[in-house]
Amino acid sequence: MIPGRSTIRTAVVLFFAALPGAGCNLSGSTVTSSAAPIPDTDIGLAKSSVFDAPTPPAVKMNESAPGQQPPLPRPYRIAPPRIPHAIADFLPITRKENNCIGCHAVKEKKPGEATPIPSSHYTDYRHAPEQAGTRVVGARYVCIACHVETTGAPNLVDNNFHP
Repeated sequence: MIPGRSTIRTAVVLFFAALPGAGCNLSGSTVTSSAAPIPDTDIGLAKSSVFDAPTPPAVKMNESAPGQQPPLPRPYRIAPPRIPHAIADFLPITRKENNCIGCHAVKEKKPGEATPIPSSHYTDYRHAPEQAGTRVVGARYVCIACHVETTGAPNLVDNNFHP
């Protein structure tokens, strides 16, 4: 037997009325909420109206040259290292042109030199996971997919993460 509209309507009303903390008033076949609406200033990270279009604060871009700043500490053990120098002169990073490799494709780290690309970036985990190649694998070729340039931008939210 296929239930009629009134049966379905009753089932829906009873379902919503049975929700814990629903605060619903049943009046006939209509369900109304007695809860106050949430102010738009309480939605999201910004503490202003969702209808405002504030101008974001200016962010100071990193202008240091490669080797000018020391490597930055990682926020947690397996986090990709952050780029401590400006990258505007190295963009765009494509499969045909990657200026990062010119400095970072070294075997080991020496004082004052670039951080070497790890062996994981030379391993094709899809087709040959047990073998490291001699060239950076395509999936790891665009460095800024994981590694980010440091800027003067403030954090949007507080980070209390501890590994």
